[in-house]
Amino acid sequence: MTARAIAFASALILAAASASAQEPAPDRSLERMRAVLAKKPLRLDVPETQPTFRIEIKAIHPMHEIFEKPLWQLDPVGWQPKSIGINMGFLFDYLSSAKHAHDQRVAREGVQRAIAEYCAAQPDANTIQICSTSRAIR
Repeated sequence: MTARAIAFASALILAAASASAQEPAPDRSLERMRAVLAKKPLRLDVPETQPTFRIEIKAIHPMHEIFEKPLWQLDPVGWQPKSIGINMGFLFDYLSSAKHAHDQRVAREGVQRAIAEYCAAQPDANTIQICSTSRAIR
């Protein structure tokens, strides 16, 4: 054999040895996973439970208080407050007119005060008509 043939043969031997060295060794964890997957899967059975409480929902009409008032909450038929010797209508009219007069007086005083403040701030207040005719300045 020639040197070339020997070199070629040794190259083939080395290539075969390296090819066999590249094959992976059998993996034991892969075998275990296959064995586990081959088994029948586990099944969890949960018993059906019975409720321990109850919810009751009642729909109430928006005008429920008006139309369905219990009898013990209604005023007796013909019931009126006891008279104290004063006509209630007259008293109501008197109080409302007194309040109206008070409100008018407070409003009038507020307007007069605002006019007086305005006129006091003007340098020529005597020439302004509202300042010369207003009762607030006098």
